[in-house]
Amino acid sequence: MSGNRIAILGGSFDPVHLGHLFLLHCAVSMTDYTKFILIPAKLSNFKQGSSPLASDRCRLEMLSLALQDYREIYPQDREADIVISDMEISRGGVSYTSDTVRFFRESDPSAQIGLVMGDDHVGGLSRWHDFGYLRDNVEFLICRRSGDDGIWKDLPENIRYKKLEPSELAPQSSSAVRADRDANLDYLSQRVREYVRANNLYS
Repeated sequence: MSGNRIAILGGSFDPVHLGHLFLLHCAVSMTDYTKFILIPAKLSNFKQGSSPLASDRCRLEMLSLALQDYREIYPQDREADIVISDMEISRGGVSYTSDTVRFFRESDPSAQIGLVMGDDHVGGLSRWHDFGYLRDNVEFLICRRSGDDGIWKDLPENIRYKKLEPSELAPQSSSAVRADRDANLDYLSQRVREYVRANNLYS
């Protein structure tokens, strides 16, 4: 179908947390994209020295549960077209965002593709694999997660981007949950929290 407006939210999701859901909500409510795809990485380019602690299956199951929670946390977004894709896990190896964008670009050359991210990624954008291709083929949908206005000065030149400026911040992180699960369980949505406990993840 021509002319799709596809927003991609990728990451290790190890585990998926409320901050991820907040980024998704910002993209749904503050942009004109029409399809939103959550794509867990098989192995992040920036984390090649360590695989995710949770298995691929667990991360996909947590994403599915998180999406159920999302519909309850943000009932105004219930009609949004949000799906989970295992394409990077199925592809195997290091997950390069540029490869994923190429797939969508080749599937529909007229599609508008957006990459949803927090402002904590701004400083490292130019180091992403095949950044020149990404710069030319996507719009970066950058959501404020910190109170640091100076972070925007690190935006690479000549990129297309949209600032998403919510009225609240989302400081949750997967690394905090992995470092001290019990102290940071509140970073997880209800179903994900129960799944983590039931499967004794990150303990």
